[in-house]
Amino acid sequence: MINNRKSIRYTILLLLLIIQQFAYAVSGETTQADSLRQIIQHNQGAKQINAQLELALLYMGEDNEQALQIAQTALNTAKQRNSKALQMRSLLTLGRVYHDLNNIDRSQAYYDSALPIAQQLDDYWYQSDIFLRTGINQHTTGDHLKALQSFNLSLQTGRQSKNYRAVGAAYSMMGTVFRVNGLYDRATEYIIKARLNYEKTGYTEGYAWSAYLLGRIYTDLRLLDKAMEYYMLSLETYEEQAEKDQNKNGVVICYEQIGILYLLQGNTDEARKYIENTLQIFEENNSEYGISNAYKNLGRIEYASGNYKLAEKYLKQSLNSKIELDDFLSQPSLYLYIGLCYTNTNRTNEGIASIRKGLDQAIINNQKRIQLDIYSELSSIYLNLNDLDNAIACQQQQIAIQDSMLFGAANIKLEQLQGIYELDAKNNQIADLEQENEINRLKLRQHRSSRILMLIAVLLAIIIAGIIYIFYQRLRQKNIQLEEANLTKDKFFAIIAHDLRGPVHTQTAFLNHLHQEFDSVDKEELKKLLKLLVSESENISDLLDNLLLWAQSQVKKMEINTEELELKGIIQNTVEKLQQSARLKQIALSLETDNQLKVLSDANMLQTIVRNILSNAIKFTPRGGSILVKTFASAHKKVTIKITDTGLGMDSEKLNKLFDISSKSYSQGTENEKSNGLGLILVKDFVEKNRGTINIESEKGKGTSVLVTLPQV
Repeated sequence: MINNRKSIRYTILLLLLIIQQFAYAVSGETTQADSLRQIIQHNQGAKQINAQLELALLYMGEDNEQALQIAQTALNTAKQRNSKALQMRSLLTLGRVYHDLNNIDRSQAYYDSALPIAQQLDDYWYQSDIFLRTGINQHTTGDHLKALQSFNLSLQTGRQSKNYRAVGAAYSMMGTVFRVNGLYDRATEYIIKARLNYEKTGYTEGYAWSAYLLGRIYTDLRLLDKAMEYYMLSLETYEEQAEKDQNKNGVVICYEQIGILYLLQGNTDEARKYIENTLQIFEENNSEYGISNAYKNLGRIEYASGNYKLAEKYLKQSLNSKIELDDFLSQPSLYLYIGLCYTNTNRTNEGIASIRKGLDQAIINNQKRIQLDIYSELSSIYLNLNDLDNAIACQQQQIAIQDSMLFGAANIKLEQLQGIYELDAKNNQIADLEQENEINRLKLRQHRSSRILMLIAVLLAIIIAGIIYIFYQRLRQKNIQLEEANLTKDKFFAIIAHDLRGPVHTQTAFLNHLHQEFDSVDKEELKKLLKLLVSESENISDLLDNLLLWAQSQVKKMEINTEELELKGIIQNTVEKLQQSARLKQIALSLETDNQLKVLSDANMLQTIVRNILSNAIKFTPRGGSILVKTFASAHKKVTIKITDTGLGMDSEKLNKLFDISSKSYSQGTENEKSNGLGLILVKDFVEKNRGTINIESEKGKGTSVLVTLPQV
């Protein structure tokens, strides 16, 4: 998080410039200030307070002390006149000025005082603005999750009041949070939403800001050509804006990113040109922080060009400014580059000392990525000096830091992502309900008392809490679902490897034997071999049918066509197809069914259910046994299909694992028929898809009964 604060600072500074004109248009500052002073001097009441607040915002950034004094006067007057709306706006203005002074705690205290008044007044426009600025404060301090919650509230109230600039700014800030957390697809989505909302109000500066943020995303992804395209688009808009209001803040950040982009591409001449432009603008604006960054970037460019002396000069200028500004986060990388300049000009000891100083500061700042860079450079330097002990020590430190970052970042990211996804799900749900909620609010204002209003609010809160809880539970179930998917995959491949390979190998062996001994094989042996080949082919066909049906079921690509079915016809047709298999084992297969019974089911699935249960019964019933298929009406408008055999039966342990996909056991029938358990798993799945139940009763040595219930028509 610390490593992102520099980019966060730029983000906040420019965004404040974008949203500064939400309620006020500032142009021709000197003339406008004089005009506002005239209004203040010759008017009283609301008109005077409005002018004071506009004047305070005009002074903000140039003379913040004067801005605070004017805004405080406006607040005192608003309190005297007992004007809640003007008090709220005065508090909001004071919060904005204190934010510009980087006094986040004081700024937030004023926002917290303004919000209840805006809520009391049902002023959603200013609520969206206050939530937005609260989120910016939270983002500035690194509390991304709370910031997202505030931006989310800004979206809701902004859409209700059609404050599309606030909505656009909230979306762009949410996109920035997602980018900082590495969620680039989500970041892109939200920044595009920001641009669409800016377009609704014709807000060209917001459009430029969105293009700039998209450039930052593509830079992070190292899609440099795409990043350059968006930076140039943003720069074009900011330059047009600068010609109108002489404000080059947007221009300068585009210059800086384009310069850095050219540096990454190895084009130091173009990089130098753009960074020198940033230096000129920062010097015109007397921005010490901006000047120090420009010298830092120039130093990096000259270092990449091999101009180590000039690079050293620029880097030291930047370092001196950073020390004066107490910018501790920028110092480690400056010490590193200065040290590298030393080592490349045969001042190795001085270089190592400078790099070590940067390392000490990076450790204090807990900047682990910079520590990695420094240890990497130190390791290379020590290797060149043939100092293997120090080189190995640096490499070991790299490994330790990488491990720390891996485990620490994983834990932090998991917690943040869970919160982000929960909040995103809530935001999508709330967006769908907003129009209906707005209608409800209008009706409540006209027809309900305050007591009913409070009751509805409570109910809405419960509904929203329930929705959040549902999404939270779904997230918790994801790991379980992934484990089940892995078990399903393992079972699938195990079946293919074990059951499909066996019959295929058997077929291959028989066919090879026939090929080699064809002339010497008599008719009876040929007939026997062909019978075995047919049997193996039927086994493979049945297995492939079940595998295909099961796979379709697992990926949810199987359509369920529920219809009224005459049960006797379905079962009789399936029994007739399996009579031959039963006769071969001398098994008596009989059917007792009610002609009037009808069920609500998918015909193909019902056939598969009966076929698989009967196939299993034939497989595990010895010669001379019997199988009875019986149907009858049962309680609660259900129909029961009961298939009973006199086969081997099962003990309780095996019975309990019958539908367990993770079970690795393979069974053989009474005449060594193969069984993998997939048929019954498929039966259970199809029964449940048709809103039925399956129950198995079995005792070892005494046979098995399978009872399937389905809805009766």
